Amino acid sequence: MITDVESDLLSLMKQTDSKLLVVRPDDASTLNFDKIGAIAILGGGGPKPLLLLPPLRKKIEAEILKGKRVFTEFVRSIGDVYFESPTVTRFSRLAVVQDGWLPNESKGALIDDQYGERIRPHIYMCSQEKPLLSFITTHSHDRIRDSELDWEVVNKERALWFEKEGQLLICAFRLANFYRARHAPKSRIKKVISFVLQWLYGTEIEIGEFPEYYRTGSNSRDGMAAAEYQEIEKSVERSLLWVKRSGVLRDDGHAGALEGLGTEINYQGHQELREIRRADCIGELSFSYWLHSLKTGIQNSRKISNNLINYVLDHYIHHDDGPLQGMFRWTDEAWGVCYQDDAARALLPQLFRNFYEETTERLDECLSVLDFLVRTTGTDGTRVFRTDNIHLSSNMLHKLQNTPGNLPSAHYNAFYYAALCIAFRLTGRNKYRDTAVAGLTTIMTHYPETKREQSQTQELCRLILPLSWLYEVTGVKEHLNWLYKVAHDLQQYYHPSGAYLEWDDGYQASMRHSPGSGESSLLSTNGDPVADLLYSNNWLPIGWIQAYFITGDEWFKKLWEDTVRFMVNAQIESEDIQIDGAWARAFDVEKMEVFGSPADVGWGPWSIESGWTVGEITSGLLMGLLESTFLPKHKN
Repeated sequence: MITDVESDLLSLMKQTDSKLLVVRPDDASTLNFDKIGAIAILGGGGPKPLLLLPPLRKKIEAEILKGKRVFTEFVRSIGDVYFESPTVTRFSRLAVVQDGWLPNESKGALIDDQYGERIRPHIYMCSQEKPLLSFITTHSHDRIRDSELDWEVVNKERALWFEKEGQLLICAFRLANFYRARHAPKSRIKKVISFVLQWLYGTEIEIGEFPEYYRTGSNSRDGMAAAEYQEIEKSVERSLLWVKRSGVLRDDGHAGALEGLGTEINYQGHQELREIRRADCIGELSFSYWLHSLKTGIQNSRKISNNLINYVLDHYIHHDDGPLQGMFRWTDEAWGVCYQDDAARALLPQLFRNFYEETTERLDECLSVLDFLVRTTGTDGTRVFRTDNIHLSSNMLHKLQNTPGNLPSAHYNAFYYAALCIAFRLTGRNKYRDTAVAGLTTIMTHYPETKREQSQTQELCRLILPLSWLYEVTGVKEHLNWLYKVAHDLQQYYHPSGAYLEWDDGYQASMRHSPGSGESSLLSTNGDPVADLLYSNNWLPIGWIQAYFITGDEWFKKLWEDTVRFMVNAQIESEDIQIDGAWARAFDVEKMEVFGSPADVGWGPWSIESGWTVGEITSGLLMGLLESTFLPKHKN
């Protein structure tokens, strides 16, 4: 083994081969290769591709001519082949492009190397040997059809292939740290590693226990078969520990909280914290800590919750008098932007606290935000997808209030309506209920042909909470029927894991862009076994349990238990405190691991949102554990 640094592949080979000789490139040219049976050269564990100096290179190529097997990984030149400068593989994926070399894997099977790097060969310097793996850019889940493999592209974008009549195996991407970089799916990358080692040694290799950088709850507990409340409590504690240890929580909430982790995982296994402070994420985390304080009696959790919600209400509301009073800022960067649904999710924790604890604490600030949103809502009860202060002239404000919003979308309006319903329950002000009724009536008039952003699944998941609260404040049978209609329709996408798969009849969702060109759904084909924990399933723990509290129907509690079972089984367990206890966006419900299309320009498979995902799921888990406290409030 010739390498400059330690790596995952080197560690695995050391465990496998007690006679492995490891040398640095600077020292390898002095070796006598006569007694060496095969050679591996790894460059992918270092910051740059490895370039062999002539004295060593001449020796290596002489050994190839003698018939010895040589494997090179992320090496800038070998044999007749040399490469372009490294490029990032963020939106590209590895595809198996030949049958027969990976056990039980046919052409088209996909492998993600996350935020890896590759070196594209100058194709005219390569042999005509067909590659084993090639890079492709595709919006797919687990595999692509053989018909989608363009052989001209496959040849040019080769990633793993043979040269020198099968004596030289070239890997043109970072494979050395496959473990910490979380190449996926696990079973498929294990087969690739096994293939390389068995070819290199020319014999069957017993790898033994293959290392795993992370596990999920389904691995460590053989899967939670039912809603075991003790396991739910453990899951809650682990998620809140993640909030602190990951660096998301700032100064116990006095300085708010960060958005979460970006999806990019570099070759050393590191994910960057998103430094933006989003009002919705901060508010959603305050919800989890408040509920935790009620469940456990831990006062520090209540203090953290207070710090977080105070940070939101003190800093993100436009407090000045005038037509923009109550405008709610989106982030500390997009300061003049207001998304009503994000604003509502930042306020809902405080509104729920006001409702369940029967207080008016900071209610006036919440109502000022809702008043601004109502003033900028259209005559059909829907609000345009967002408003920007720079465009809110008096004429525009008049237009927004006196023309239809024409946006029958749960993605943009659902939680806004839930907040309005709770505000009506707290104040009796009809304008809140009337706006919610108008908006949800518009959505349900268009249903199921709503304005979809990510998927049809997402729309249905987001409607459960507002429709529950609509019935809470109207008592109208039709509104209850809407809730049951959506809940039953959602069961079409139910998977035995407890998750709901991404689905979109007619593929109408607007966010299905080509990889890297915009925000994108995880859905490529209906029926893919992928669950979205950023836009869909994450809303259900709170939605189902609130539907149960409001209707008293045990069916909704059973749905909560099923969803919670999935969440506990999908929670990440790792020695890496940056991810231990969290949930990531894309989850393959058959492989039970983080895996999905990386097409989204910002929020790929490994993105971890502090509020939208971790905060919402944790709060939904805790809310169900507080049934005895909350259920009587609705019965009264």
